[in-house]
Parts: sequence; C-alpha cells; structure tokens
Amino acid sequence: MALLKRRYIRMFVVIIGIVFSASLSALFSASEHENIVSDFEFEVERKAAAFSQTLDMNFEALQSISTLFRTYPDTGYLMFKQEAQRVLQRHSGIQGLEWAPRIFQEERTDAERVMQLHFPEFSFTHISPHGNMAIAKESQEYYPIYYVEPYFGNEKVLGFDLGSNPRRMSTLIEARDSGQAKATASIRLIQETENQRGFLTMVPIYQGAVSTLAHRQKNIIGIVLAVNRIGDIFVMSQHGELPTDLSIRLFDITNPKQVELLFDRTPKDAILSDDLRYTTSLPTVLGRQWKMEVTATKAYLAGKKSMTPIIVFASGIMLTAFFTAYLSLMFRHSGLVEKEVIERTKDLDFANNELRKLSQNDALTGLYNRRYFDEYASREWLRAQRTQTPLSLLLIDVDHFKRYNDCYGHHAGDVCLKQIASALQHALMRSQDIVCRYGGEEFVIVLPDTTEPGNVAERCRAKIAALGIEHNGNEDKGKVSISIGAATAVPRGANQFQDLFNAADEALYEAKSSGRDCTVIRTGDVESDPLPDEDLRA
Repeated sequence: MALLKRRYIRMFVVIIGIVFSASLSALFSASEHENIVSDFEFEVERKAAAFSQTLDMNFEALQSISTLFRTYPDTGYLMFKQEAQRVLQRHSGIQGLEWAPRIFQEERTDAERVMQLHFPEFSFTHISPHGNMAIAKESQEYYPIYYVEPYFGNEKVLGFDLGSNPRRMSTLIEARDSGQAKATASIRLIQETENQRGFLTMVPIYQGAVSTLAHRQKNIIGIVLAVNRIGDIFVMSQHGELPTDLSIRLFDITNPKQVELLFDRTPKDAILSDDLRYTTSLPTVLGRQWKMEVTATKAYLAGKKSMTPIIVFASGIMLTAFFTAYLSLMFRHSGLVEKEVIERTKDLDFANNELRKLSQNDALTGLYNRRYFDEYASREWLRAQRTQTPLSLLLIDVDHFKRYNDCYGHHAGDVCLKQIASALQHALMRSQDIVCRYGGEEFVIVLPDTTEPGNVAERCRAKIAALGIEHNGNEDKGKVSISIGAATAVPRGANQFQDLFNAADEALYEAKSSGRDCTVIRTGDVESDPLPDEDLRA
C-alpha cells in the first residue's frame, strides 16, 4: 500500500511538474512575444520619425531658394546655381532644385528666344501621350523650367511646362492660392532612370500684395521647386542602413479612395509574418498624408526569439524529480520572472511617456506644440461654454524674424526662439495658463477665466524686451520684439472657438500693421487701440 501510495505520489509529482513546466514555458513565450511586438513597434516609430525629420530638413532647404527669389525677383542663373549648390551640398536627399517663372502666351516667343541664347535647343515642352517630350501647346500662361541644378542628369526638364501636367498644375494652383509650400502626389520624374517614385515640393513666389486670393492669383511670378526621390530620402533617413528582415512600405492616403504606393522595400524571397505588422501615420507632408507600414519576416521573428521557453520547460521536467529542491527553485524563479516583467513594464511605460512627449511638445523650444494647443483650447472652450466664463487668447509673432535668420543664421535663430519661449513661460503666473509654439516664430497663449489679457500681453512684451537680444534687421528698434494680438470672449449661442482665434489673428495683423512691437486687444466684437511701446516703458 505504501509502495502504491509512493507511486501515486511520484506520478502526481510528475504530472504536476509537467503541467507546471509547460504552463511556465507558455508564460515565458507569451511575455517574450509581447516584448518583441513592443520593441518592433518602437523601432517602426523611430524609423518613421527619422524619415519625417529628413523630409522636414529637405523642406527647410527649399525655403533658402525661395528666400533668394523673394529678395531678388530677377535672380540670374549664376546666383541661383551658387545658392542651389550650397543647399544641395547640405541636403543630398534632394534630386534637384528648379525655378519656373510665370510666362504669358504673348511673352512666349521672346522668352524662348532669350533662353536659346544659352541653350540653343530650348523650347517650352510637355509630355506627349507616348511619354516623349514634345513642343508645348498654346496656353494662356506657362510655368516652364528655366533654371535647374544640377543641370547634368536633369537636362530633360529644362523648358518643361509645369502647367501642361494636370497633377503638377493642381499642386501649383493649390500653392499659388494658399501662399504656402505644397507637395505633389506621387509622380514619375521626367529625369528618372530607375523605378523610383518621386514628388515635387513647390513654393510660390509673389511680387506685390498677397493678402487676398485675388492678389495671390494676380501677383505670382513663379514657382521654386525641389525634386525629391522618395527612395533616396528614406535611405538617407536611415543613414544608408536598410534592414534585410523587414518589409517597409510607404503609402499616400490623402485620398482614401485612391491610396498610392510610394515606396516598397521588401526583401527578395522573404516570408512575411502576418502576426507582426505595424502601421503608423506620418505628420502631414505639405498637405499630403502618408503612412508607413512595416511587416517583419519570419527570419526577423526567429532572430528575436530566445531559447528561454524551451530551457524553462526542460529545467522544470528535471527538477520535478527533486521535489523539495524544485519548490525552492520555483519560488526563486518566480521572483526573477516577476522582476523581469516589472522591469519590462517600466521600460514600456518609459517608452510610452517619451512618445507622448514627442506628440505634445515642440522639439526645439520644449513648449507644447500646435497639436496640444488644439486639444487644450477645445477643452477650455467647452468648459467656458458650460460655466459661461471668459476665455482669452494671445497670438504672438516675433517681429521680422526672417530677417533675423538671414542676418545671424538659423542656429542663432533657434537659440533666439528658445530664449523667447522661456521668457513667455516665465510671464505666466497661473498653472492653467499655457504657452504653445504655434509654428515658426509664432506662439499662442491660452488664458482661461481671464477678462484682462492686456496685462499678460504687456508682461510678455516686457520679458522679451528684458532679454535685450540684438536684432539689426528690426528697423529702428535694434532689438528683438514681439507683436501681440489678443481677444476675449464668453462662448454664447453659435459662437465657435475659431471665432475667438480669428479675432486674435485679426488683432495680431493690426498690431503688425501698426508698426509692430505693440499689442492690439479685441473683446467680443469690440476692438481696442494698439498698446504701443510707450506703455511698456511706463
């Protein structure tokens, strides 16, 4: 009987040991898989962020050329070439830089004749239905490529009329009417020799007033373009290191009914894992919405898995024979498992917090970004609507900041923006008041439960004046200054937050039109006079 009992006990211990070992192994396997997925998603987000950063750098480079033409509308080819070469040396991801002036039909013959002095074969061209370059048809106006750098490798585009291509012209019109840089949808570049997709970024150049749509349509004199190859930009963003065990694809989802594949880097003969696929949306690309989809291969998944689950199961089976030792080792092992899970969870929480900061904070100044401003302002507007309390808004613009960058350089401009951001933060006295970087040299301050935004506005101007940052481009002031548009409203009826924002924006425009370095306040429908610099000194 005792022998039978011991046999049953041994069988029970073996069964319990096998069940426990198998369960523990499955737990390790599940935990490991969860960590693999988390690390994979983090890696994808990192690649997407690097790609977006490279795109932003290329777009900033285009502003250098557009500034040249805004300053010197009659810029010659040699000046364009010199500036373009300087830009391309710093931004190798750009295929080329181009200038396309606006030419009317009656000017075409003379324009072609002048260009033929330098390029005998020059003429306005378009892409024929057969895909060849042909003489452009008559049109009311043209946007022919006059300047291109580098010239070699891009010879075919010289004289090409952007207006002859519907996709290019659509983006050109959008840029012209908005006055902002825009990107085309995916196109096959005229100078493309491989099978890459590309896109153009366009910046409109005006001569004269641009305050209204009619002014912009009338006074546009040309378009500055950057030619981009999507594959080259992505490779550059990853420092030339493309993984061989991941399938990376970029899509243009601006039109949900017509999703376009922009880039596909799938290893040849790779077996993809449907269990490990992650999609992330990229920040808006000059009016276009892109997303990145990354799928791991079986080889990637195999490389990330360890032998831990198998080792745990084997160890459990062996330790089952030693019941007492098994219990002590089990408790110890459980402690190690718990510690590892806690550490992994902390790492995951830390990563999530970092991602949350990236989505809410401006990378340069550390202030809240425009996305957080939109969320916070909407919440405060709804709260003010419920409680019928006032909400004030300050829109702040650094006076002549483009001149500051031109005079002192972009690095000094970044330092200046950081100082201004810090000064604006110190000007706020309440925890519910927030300052955000709205974009470029523009900042916005939200003041809940405030009917006197002028006090805060003047405190902000005083803080900026106290910095004493030298600015020779700021006309007769000689120092960095700011213009402020302020507005206050109590939400009633059909009023929307956009009405408050528009009022502050109009006030800012009036402040800038009144000589800058002043504050204009609007309360509801009442408009105040600007507060000049003398109030600050008083």
